[in-house]
Amino acid sequence: MKVAYLDIETNYLGEYVDQRLFRDYKNHRISVVGLLVEEPAGDRFVQLVGESVTRQALMQALAGIRRIVTYNGRSLPDAMKRSTGFDFPVIAAQLGVVLDREFPHTDLVPECWKRNLYGGQKKVEQVLGLRRALPGKDGEWAMRMWRKYLATNDQRCLDELLTYNREDVFMLREIESRLRSL
Repeated sequence: MKVAYLDIETNYLGEYVDQRLFRDYKNHRISVVGLLVEEPAGDRFVQLVGESVTRQALMQALAGIRRIVTYNGRSLPDAMKRSTGFDFPVIAAQLGVVLDREFPHTDLVPECWKRNLYGGQKKVEQVLGLRRALPGKDGEWAMRMWRKYLATNDQRCLDELLTYNREDVFMLREIESRLRSL
């Protein structure tokens, strides 16, 4: 079965209001979509960046996928808390496709809750004993790197952002693997 692990980075364009920020999906612009696709012939990693983030490009990258895995990505409310996540609602607002209606989906957040693991992805990674090559980075940092890249065209900023996104995506597979053993 072909599985895709998916994570996005965004640039927030709305007025910063702490409580609304993560529910203001229409004002987040996707800067990077990272996908790790497990295929019988071997893994494939894809990143759509900036202007290449289109519905057509995303659907093409997901062609043949049987399941998508995210961390807090769901646009459909979960069964435990009836809450939604972030990635898929932003993708729906920007690209007009509701991925968890198009593909079977595993959101690792409710899976973590079932095992009494709470918090963001990086916190759960720490609890599970996973170590990052780029510690101390978060979504706010990713947004600053994207903005710096846009302002300066400094390739190093983009490279760091892409490395960060890649680590986020690959950690999804590690989290899923660790959860199976709990």
